[in-house]
Amino acid sequence: MMVSCTGNKTGHSNIEIRIKEMNTENGAVIQIPEFVSDSEEIQKNLRDLEKETKDLEKIVEKEQKKGNEIEMRCYTGGSENYPQVTVVCFTEEENSRLYNLVTLAADSRAGEAITCKEALERTEMTGVDLSLSVGKLAQESGIRGELASTEMQGFKLDESGNVEEIYMKLTMTIEEEEEDITEEHFFSYVLRDEKLIKLSDKGYDVP
Repeated sequence: MMVSCTGNKTGHSNIEIRIKEMNTENGAVIQIPEFVSDSEEIQKNLRDLEKETKDLEKIVEKEQKKGNEIEMRCYTGGSENYPQVTVVCFTEEENSRLYNLVTLAADSRAGEAITCKEALERTEMTGVDLSLSVGKLAQESGIRGELASTEMQGFKLDESGNVEEIYMKLTMTIEEEEEDITEEHFFSYVLRDEKLIKLSDKGYDVP
C-alpha cells in the first residue's frame, strides 16, 4: 500500500525527481524514484528512466510474492543540470541479504536520460577496461578472497556531466574449511585518482 508520496526537487526546473514511498507489513521502507518534466517532449526522452523505475516496482512485487523481505531506499543528488538518484535495495532470504543498486540521472539541458550504459560511454572505457582496472585495485587493496566478478551498478556525475565515480559490485570467493563462501562488496571507483572507496563510507547502506 502506498502511504506517502514526496517530491524532491533537484536539478533543472524542467526535471523533478519524485520519491514514492511505502512501508511493508514488517516495517521495511520501499522508495521508488520518478523523473517528471513539465515538458511533454522531454518526458518522452526520459522513457528509459521510466522503464528502469518500472523494473524496480516489478522487483518489489516479485520478492513480496515469494515472501522475501525487501527494502529499497533512494539517495538523491547531482547538480543543477544533472539530477540523479541512486537506489539501493536488499532482499533477505535464507538468513542472507542480497544487495543491488542502480543509478539513474538526467541531462536537464539536453533533456535526456542517463543510465549506466550512457555513463560508461561518457568515460570512453569499455566494460572490459573497467573490470580490469577495478579488479586490479581490488586485489591490491587486500580484500580477502579471490575476485569472482565485477559489475558496474551506478555512477556519480560532476557539475559538467562528466563521470567522476563509478559504483561497483565486487563478488569475492573465499575458501574456508573446505567450503566456498561468497561475499559481496560495494566500492566507488574514483576515476581521477584511480582508487576505490567503500560506498558504505560515503553514506550508502551497503556491505
